[in-house]
Amino acid sequence: MRNSNPHQLSDSEIDNEIEFLELELEDMLNEYDVEFPTEDEIMMTINAIRPHVPIKENKWIRALHSLVDITKHAYKEVFYMSSLFWTLNGLLFLIALSGILLSDINPYIMMMTLAPIPTITGLIEVIKSKNTGMAELEMSYKYSFQEILLSKMLVVGSFNLGLNVLLTASLALVSHELMVSKLLLYWLTPFTCVTALSLLLVTRFRKIYAVTVGIVIWLGISMAFAQPLMIKRMESAPVEIFVALIGVAAIVGLFQAAKIYKRGVTFEINHH
Repeated sequence: MRNSNPHQLSDSEIDNEIEFLELELEDMLNEYDVEFPTEDEIMMTINAIRPHVPIKENKWIRALHSLVDITKHAYKEVFYMSSLFWTLNGLLFLIALSGILLSDINPYIMMMTLAPIPTITGLIEVIKSKNTGMAELEMSYKYSFQEILLSKMLVVGSFNLGLNVLLTASLALVSHELMVSKLLLYWLTPFTCVTALSLLLVTRFRKIYAVTVGIVIWLGISMAFAQPLMIKRMESAPVEIFVALIGVAAIVGLFQAAKIYKRGVTFEINHH
């Protein structure tokens, strides 16, 4: 039976046509010669774009810059702390000094009891600022809550440090029987533990009642430690236990502070 379409190409003819087109296309492409740049041209290009390549900053230098920024901000926050905060803690210092000198209260237990109180009361300033201006700052994206929190906590911690060093020095001057190293140990242990716990909880609880509960709990713990049996056990405890508690609390506190700061950096990146 003959093909009804005399112009229809056979398979072999189609294959030949495709092969011919491929050869023709290959000849056309061979006419284009891509010239590769010389080594000098490559180096010129690299040198031209080098200033625009971001330099990877050392993590320690970045951490130092962050600490400097928070310290500068903390200096400004000093002037925004309420006079009530300074007055109450000043009275606390006088009460502690008078109580130790004029009564038979164990000075080490008194130091341990009062050590974290300025930090706990300082949380009132941190949380209160949330309701008196911090919201506006957060809304303006000028400062994040985390940056303001760390700055205020630095002010509170520095004040607590100065207050307790002054109290320790005063006690050492008026009573030569007291061991300064033991006073510092009984102060640093609750101070570091409560500070670490404060950093852990302050971002989760922004209400004043949380601070009130914290003060009540700490006073309850202090009353338990003031019992003769507990005093005897603490005084017989190895120094290494206190040092270990201070070390663990310091590490937890630094880790939590770094975590809070990273949240602040993320906040800034997401809102700029």
